[in-house]
Amino acid sequence: MMGHFLSVPSGPLYFKPQCRKQFHRLYNHTRDCTVPAFYKRCARLLTQLAKSPRCAER
Repeated sequence: MMGHFLSVPSGPLYFKPQCRKQFHRLYNHTRDCTVPAFYKRCARLLTQLAKSPRCAER
């Protein structure tokens, strides 16, 4: 199963398949990711998710 890539201002992020549910929930259902005024906060949240132990590439 393939992971997800997302490009944010700080660079591309990779999400392992195990994080698909968390990624979609955050990206599609939080105010930070659905309101343009908060996109920087969305990028910060997605970066934290991508670096979390469960979602990290390693």
